[in-house]
Amino acid sequence: MGIATCYPCAKYLLLVLNLFFWLTGLALIALGIYFLLRPEIQNIIHLFNFTILPLSSIEILGCLLILFGVIIFLIGLFGYCGAQQESRTCLILYIVLVTCVLLAELALFLFIAMYHEQGQVLVKQHLISQVKKYNHIYPGQYEKAIDYIQSKYHCCGINSAHDYTDSHIPLSCCSMTSSSICTVHQVSLAGTPGCYSLLTQTTFFWTKFIILIELSLCILSLIGVFLAICVCQHTMLYDGYAQARYYV
Repeated sequence: MGIATCYPCAKYLLLVLNLFFWLTGLALIALGIYFLLRPEIQNIIHLFNFTILPLSSIEILGCLLILFGVIIFLIGLFGYCGAQQESRTCLILYIVLVTCVLLAELALFLFIAMYHEQGQVLVKQHLISQVKKYNHIYPGQYEKAIDYIQSKYHCCGINSAHDYTDSHIPLSCCSMTSSSICTVHQVSLAGTPGCYSLLTQTTFFWTKFIILIELSLCILSLIGVFLAICVCQHTMLYDGYAQARYYV
């Protein structure tokens, strides 16, 4: 009696929830593409391009965002079709997919929590070592990227201008002056900060934004699982009742 009473409400809530998932999946795919194509992010990608994979760590994050959007889109599709058609197959597949996604996200959050500080240290060490290799004569993608970041954020080096040798300070560190020669002394007098803290502010904003989206989707996914179980139980009871009447 309880399942029969909650069924209509559960079905329509599940329809609305999965329509929201479907639209959210499309939005995440669009956000991931925008994230990868944004000029500022493109330059940060070149700075963080130190993985053994053909993609940088920032590109991997953008691709994961797109992949997550595709998975959410498919989950919403299965959930909506399952609720609309009262299909146990779609509903069971929906429950399994949501459960797998929740477990994967839990594992990812635990991994980030365990290795976050260690990862920050490694990233900072890599960036400092790359800055020391800055090539004035034949600038490549990295040099163009660090010049863009230093000009945009009015910063110099990773910790400070002392990450460079005195004779190899890029002009982008002195972009606010009219001098054609840039030295550590000039940068120090101008009070120009290092770029690392400013870069982490940008990446922290995007990371916090993505985490908030994922946490919200996790909570809604749990609600969706309970609603799907309610609808699935109703269809099983209805099928059992119909078969019993047929045999009688």
